[in-house]
Amino acid sequence: MSSTSVGPPVDPKWAAENNLPRLLALTGVFHIAALISVGLRIFVRVGLLRSLGKDDIAIVLAALAALGGWICFILQGNHGFGRHAKTVSKEDMQEFSHIGFFGSIISAIGALGLLKISIALFLLRLKNNNMWKWYSRCLWALIALVTIYTIGAWLTFFLYCKPMEAMWTRQGVCYSQKMFVAFALTNTALNIFTDVCFATLPIPIIWSLQMSRTTRINLIGVLSLGYIAVALGIVKANYQVKPDTDRTFNQHLNVYGL
Repeated sequence: MSSTSVGPPVDPKWAAENNLPRLLALTGVFHIAALISVGLRIFVRVGLLRSLGKDDIAIVLAALAALGGWICFILQGNHGFGRHAKTVSKEDMQEFSHIGFFGSIISAIGALGLLKISIALFLLRLKNNNMWKWYSRCLWALIALVTIYTIGAWLTFFLYCKPMEAMWTRQGVCYSQKMFVAFALTNTALNIFTDVCFATLPIPIIWSLQMSRTTRINLIGVLSLGYIAVALGIVKANYQVKPDTDRTFNQHLNVYGL
């Protein structure tokens, strides 16, 4: 029989609460919308324009990785996801953490890195003879930066504990939680920095393109949506500093890390 965490008696009504439907619906809407958007983009590029670029390949890989992360959410639903942590058995909590480990590797880190690289490759399509040199150099530098800190984030997960499975079994030697949070905050800060760059860098290029003022303003407005990601990154950092004590029920980091 599964052993449950020892503690004071809990309210049966509170213990019966299940946040899984809301969490899966919330994350599902974003993931499905993203998949539809990517699907339409590829249809236009391949079916109509007959031109598939490197940015398209990167966004497809990012979408598949994000889908893998959402599948991990669904699998975690069988092991306490959406329920209060105090009501989850030790065995389920271990499996929840095990699945979450790979979900973070695939989606939270991999998908996000591929998405940013796709954005950079797309922005490289915008050419202006007067500013092209510094613009392209900045974008390639950002691609290199994203690649480096994405690999660094993976290594943080792979090397945090010895053996690696101690991340979910809690049987082994791990670095301090304080160090792990420091690495996580560094990664979030770099993500915020690159989001600001991707939203801001193209503005002078777009403004100099030979198109109507309305079109230029609309295009800048679309790219400025990256500032929403900046705001979410700041909220995410707040939850990284103050870890959630009921992480199976709330999952703030995964929601704001979408």
